[in-house]
Amino acid sequence: MKLIRPVAMVLLMIIFMNTSTAQRFKAAVFQTVDSINAIAYGSAMNIKGSAETLLMDLIFPQGDTMKKRPLVIFIHGGGFQNNSRKGSYSAMVCQGFAKRGFVTATIDYRLGIENQKSEADYANALYRAQQDGRAAIRYLKKHAAQYGIDTNQVFLTGSSAGSKTAMAIAYMDEFELPAGIDIQKWGTLEGTGGSEGFSSKVHGVMNAWGAMIDFNWIKKGDAPLFNTSGTMDKTVAFDSSFGYHGFKYGGYILYQHCLSLGIPTAWRPFYGAGHTLDNNKTKQDSCFQSMVEWLYPLLAINQSKITKLAIDNNIQFHRDENLWRSRSFSLLHRRATHR
Repeated sequence: MKLIRPVAMVLLMIIFMNTSTAQRFKAAVFQTVDSINAIAYGSAMNIKGSAETLLMDLIFPQGDTMKKRPLVIFIHGGGFQNNSRKGSYSAMVCQGFAKRGFVTATIDYRLGIENQKSEADYANALYRAQQDGRAAIRYLKKHAAQYGIDTNQVFLTGSSAGSKTAMAIAYMDEFELPAGIDIQKWGTLEGTGGSEGFSSKVHGVMNAWGAMIDFNWIKKGDAPLFNTSGTMDKTVAFDSSFGYHGFKYGGYILYQHCLSLGIPTAWRPFYGAGHTLDNNKTKQDSCFQSMVEWLYPLLAINQSKITKLAIDNNIQFHRDENLWRSRSFSLLHRRATHR
C-alpha cells in the first residue's frame, strides 16, 4: 500500500506533463513573460548616409526549461516611414505567442523613403527593410543556443508594411527584384547588417493586411502563408482592386495563388473592417487567435507532414466571429499527410 501513493503521484505527474505539452503552443500555458530589450542585432547605412544601429526586443516565457523553441519575429508597420518595434499590436502578438511557449522578437528596421516617393522609392524602402529583417533572423540563429531557439522553426509576421517585408524575406529572390532597386547603393538581397554566414530562411509567414508587388515571387514548395485583412481596407487592398505604391496583390490573391501551388495557406477575412482592423482590439485578438490555430499544425510537435492546408473562404465569419475557433479543425482545414 505504501508504494501505491508514490506510483500514483508519478503517474499524475506524467499525465500533467503530457497535458501541458499537448496544450503548449495552442494555449497560454505561461502566465508571465520575460524580455531582453534593445538588443543590437546589426548596423546598416540609412537614407541619410549614416550607420544606423538596428535594435530588437526579445520576449519569452518566464521559467521555461525547453531548450529549442519555435521563434516568431514581428515586423512593425508604418508605411516604411514611421512607428517602431514598440506598439500595442506587436506587444499583443509577441506576448501572446510567448505565453504559449514561443520565443518572440520585435524588430526595428531602417525607415524613410527617398526622392519623389515613387513606386521605385517604395520598392527600395522594402528592400532595405527586408535586408534588416534578414539580419535579425541571422542574428537569432547565430545566438539560438543562448536564447533557446529552434532554428528549424522560424516564422515571421507583422502589420501592414511589416507583413510586406516578411513576405519579401520569405519569397523574393535575387534574380526577381522589383524595377529600380539600387543594388550598387544598398548591396545584395541579404545585405551586410551583421551575422553573415547564417541562413535567413524562414518556415512560414503570417500576413496581416499586407500585400506583394508580385505574387509570382511565391513558388511551389515555398513556406506556408497565412493571410488576413479587412474587406473595407482603403489603404492596402485585400484583393487586387487597387495598389499601394506598387504593392498590388493583397491577402486574398496570395491565398488563391498558394492554393494553386499546393502551399499550406489560409484566408481569414474581417468583413467590413478597415486597415489594421480599425485598431479594434477585439478584432485584432480574434485575428491573433486565428494565427495561433493555423500555425499549430505546422510545428514540429505535430509529426504528420501537412501538404495542403486551406481555409474555406465562403464561410461567413461576420455572421459568427467564433466560427473560426469552433470549426477550424473539423471543417476549415483540409489536410493531406504523407504515408
